[in-house]
Amino acid sequence: MEELVRFSLAGPKQQVAIATLVREKPLNSLLLETIDQLADKINAWLADDSIACIVLDSSSDRAFCAGADITVMYRAIKDAPGGASPHAEAFFLHEYQLDYLLHTANKPIVVWGNGIVIGGGLGLVGGCSHRIGTPATRIAMPEITIGLFPDAGGTKFLSSMPDNLGLFAGLTGIHLSASDALELGLLDVIIEAEKKAEILEGVASLPWASDVQENHRLVTGLLEQHRMSEKLPTNLVSHRDRISELMQSCLDADDFFAVFEATETFGDDKLDAAMATYRKGSPTTARIFVEQMRRAKGMSLADMFRMELVIAYQCIRHGDFLEGVRALLIDKDKNPKWTYKSALDVPDSHVKAHFVPAWSGTHPLAALGN
Repeated sequence: MEELVRFSLAGPKQQVAIATLVREKPLNSLLLETIDQLADKINAWLADDSIACIVLDSSSDRAFCAGADITVMYRAIKDAPGGASPHAEAFFLHEYQLDYLLHTANKPIVVWGNGIVIGGGLGLVGGCSHRIGTPATRIAMPEITIGLFPDAGGTKFLSSMPDNLGLFAGLTGIHLSASDALELGLLDVIIEAEKKAEILEGVASLPWASDVQENHRLVTGLLEQHRMSEKLPTNLVSHRDRISELMQSCLDADDFFAVFEATETFGDDKLDAAMATYRKGSPTTARIFVEQMRRAKGMSLADMFRMELVIAYQCIRHGDFLEGVRALLIDKDKNPKWTYKSALDVPDSHVKAHFVPAWSGTHPLAALGN
């Protein structure tokens, strides 16, 4: 059986519990089994008074986590009648339960978010109380390329960004540098990658208290001692005013996408590449995402996850998700045949259908926040 996560205890009194993702070849892409193993252990650690702190780590120097293993999900959906795949539904349900657990945990949870952090990987990182990046950290929510949508807490991350920068990030899948992520609230601190062993040893050696808030302060104090002072390049924040002005123009317009799609070039390689990603991406995803951000205003975190589950269950029942995965990762022709050619062509009824529960009765995430 393939090893997915390695669990260990550290420190003189074994008070630090560590979960290390070890599925290196596919960049720690998440399987349902990975999520379930993490959830079982983290729930147990949070309930164990002898555990003061939890650490999420990766054995890979290239990536913390590249999100869901969507090739496995693709096959499960293909094998299910009408796309109603029990496996895919369980994946999203369990993933969001785990992400919410991280967001609401009372103990400090430290994550070493080095390298690639994409999609569901950001869902894990974003839920932790102490989020460490390195100069090599690269973060993105590129679901538009596969006909999905920014999920796993993406609603929270992207709607919380200032100046509507999250709208641009979600529509284009732009890769954020570590400095972008720090300024936009996706990371708490940037530390040199070479200091990983020192940091983890330092966490394990902290004089843990019985008071949870004091333990949070202890971790924060340790990380602040190693915070990088050097300014690193940004991909999005350096164009903050320009992007913000464009997004506001789109939001003020009668048709958001009439303005957005008329944007031909920024004269900047990274921004133009991001716009090229948008133009090749799923028009349905684009429309869903803007509606997702609109509905997020005033929502609690629990309600955001509940909304995401509704959208996820609908995405596995509609064609763009399968077609996007096919084109990118199965046949690899990179030529998806989307349901609609442009976001301007997507009917409102098609968008609204993605916000209608695919079940009857109680919401599967009804217990969140209670």
